[in-house]
Amino acid sequence: MRRLLQLAVLVLISGVVFLSLYAHYRAARAVDDPQLASTCVGKVLMAIDQRVEQMDQPEAFLDGFKGTLWSMRVAGLDLSDPLAVAEMIAASKTIYVPLLISALLPVVVTLLLGRVYCSWICPAGLLFEVSGKIRGLLRLAELPPAEVRFSHRNKYVLLVVGLIVVGIVGLPIFALVYPPAVVSRIIHAWIFGTALTGMLVLMGAIIVFELFVSPRWWCRTMCPGAALYALLGWPRLLRVKLDAKRCTHCGVCEPVCEPGIDPVLQSDGMECDNCGVCIRHCPEQALSFTIGLPRRRSPQACGTDPCKRNGDTRSTQSACLPLVAFAAVLLMPTAAQAHHILGLPHYSYSENYPQAPTLEYPATTGPYDVLLTCYPGTPVPGEAANLAIYIKNRDTQTPYDRPITVRVLQTFTFGRNREVLPSTVVQPFEVPHKLSATFPADGEYVVELTMDVEGKSEVIPFMVIAGNPSATISILIAVALGLAVFVIIIRAIKIKRARRREKRGQARMPLS
Repeated sequence: MRRLLQLAVLVLISGVVFLSLYAHYRAARAVDDPQLASTCVGKVLMAIDQRVEQMDQPEAFLDGFKGTLWSMRVAGLDLSDPLAVAEMIAASKTIYVPLLISALLPVVVTLLLGRVYCSWICPAGLLFEVSGKIRGLLRLAELPPAEVRFSHRNKYVLLVVGLIVVGIVGLPIFALVYPPAVVSRIIHAWIFGTALTGMLVLMGAIIVFELFVSPRWWCRTMCPGAALYALLGWPRLLRVKLDAKRCTHCGVCEPVCEPGIDPVLQSDGMECDNCGVCIRHCPEQALSFTIGLPRRRSPQACGTDPCKRNGDTRSTQSACLPLVAFAAVLLMPTAAQAHHILGLPHYSYSENYPQAPTLEYPATTGPYDVLLTCYPGTPVPGEAANLAIYIKNRDTQTPYDRPITVRVLQTFTFGRNREVLPSTVVQPFEVPHKLSATFPADGEYVVELTMDVEGKSEVIPFMVIAGNPSATISILIAVALGLAVFVIIIRAIKIKRARRREKRGQARMPLS
């Protein structure tokens, strides 16, 4: 049931993304674009179009599905992650009632059922659980990963420090590193065909660290969202209960516990996320779900291990720290910057001015914010694409009114880049600088912008992908990974055979 719910959440996120993309193409009257219809995404949009056009109020239906797990609208119901609400309040120093209401349902569910968001809903949690299973394969391949343990209290410290920093700078931080939000944006970027390199690097770094250094490192010890859900879920009604008469202290439940606690001693504490894995693995059926309020364990009931005996007590004592920090942040007079709280990624289009989706490439240099837009979003090789460059001084909010120089290079995995558009001086047109560029073939290109910044010439590169470039790099990586896996398997087989021969030799040695 838990796996089905996690997969259903992934389907929901993907469905919301497709509906958002369809809503834009529908507003632009471009659903039947021949170039779009030939793609897998286009076929999905066509299938959605057949259903939506049969509805009495298609606009109202489409408006009812937007956003990500950070903040989203499902069937007209607005839902926000409690961490998103906390970050918005800390950044703006104001309490926006509709946003608070959007977090009401997750908070109530957490008060009743505990941290079930972490174990039953979070798509990143599912991904990290899979990485935990892969650790078993590494052991089978005679590549035992490290077992470094970190304190569960780290995530509460990160929550406190993060809220304070957000309150000081007035900018969102958690939205950029919170895995559920990141995974949601990866799905958005993949379906919309926009860049997702940074997000993949972040998730890949966490997975690699968990694979080779510390199992379930992020969820157990670093996730600020898990810390907030743990605080909200401490007085939960649904709990894992131990039947002491049945328990034989076999220890089977401890290594399979996803939160990394001892279910016999700590299932009643705030670190338990009610995943139910320990219940399924208990051979004596001594663990079960029950309805009840938290109980304070005596030192005798917790055993002699000081870490286990004081673990919940320390976590409970540290529970007040985020609340104190949150209250202190609200007293800071710093004004907040713009905060994109709805959860909708910047899709590179405005719904008020429908158009076929473009790509946006933001950058900063000195006091200037630079934005390159490309229409169409995926340039067609051999056809002119429209490039518009918006440059604004973030201090004075005035546009950049001097000429700039632009050139386009085609990049190659092996060999030198090729210039396809020589350096061209572009004068400002009203607000943006505009020009056309033709990308001759499928591949990756760099649009180089050169501008004067405080008396110095600055070069800003923007990566643009035209058409459907071949997956040469992906193929090379796949081949390299395949060879690496083959070598690891051969190595593991040799080690296991040598170990068997050694055991046989020891068994045949006569006793002296």
